[in-house]
Amino acid sequence: MMNNPHAHEMQAKPVNELVAKQSETLRRRIDKDQEKNAHKRKFQRHPTFAVATLMLLDNSHIFDGVVTEVSSGGVKFRPASSFLQERNGDRVAVKIDEIQSSGVIRASRADGYGIQLLDKLSPEEMDHILQNYGVKT
Repeated sequence: MMNNPHAHEMQAKPVNELVAKQSETLRRRIDKDQEKNAHKRKFQRHPTFAVATLMLLDNSHIFDGVVTEVSSGGVKFRPASSFLQERNGDRVAVKIDEIQSSGVIRASRADGYGIQLLDKLSPEEMDHILQNYGVKT
C-alpha cells in the first residue's frame, strides 16, 4: 500500500467545503427567520456592544456578558461563559452602566438570551446606550 503524503489534504478539502456549505445554509435560515419575525416586533432593535450584567432574581446569581441588541422593550444578552442554559421564563435584572431594568427571559438561543423588559427603557436611556455602545451597520 502506497502512502500518499497529500491524502489528508485531499480528505480535508471536501470536509471543509461541506462545513462551508452547511454554514452558509444555516446563515440563510437564520436571516430568513429574523426577517420573518421582524414585523412582530413592537420596538425597533439596534445592534450594540455594551458590557453588562444579568442577575437571576430567584437566586441572585450574576452573569457578566454583553448586550448585543437593544430596544426600548428588550435586550439580547450574551453571557461571557460559553455555555447557555435554557432559562425561558426566568425573571432577571439587566444592568448597563447605571441603567438597570427588570425583565423576563423569553428566548434562550446559542447567541444569547432574549429578554423582554418589564421596565421599558426611556428615550434618554436608549440615547445613552446607543451613543456609547451602538454598533454602526
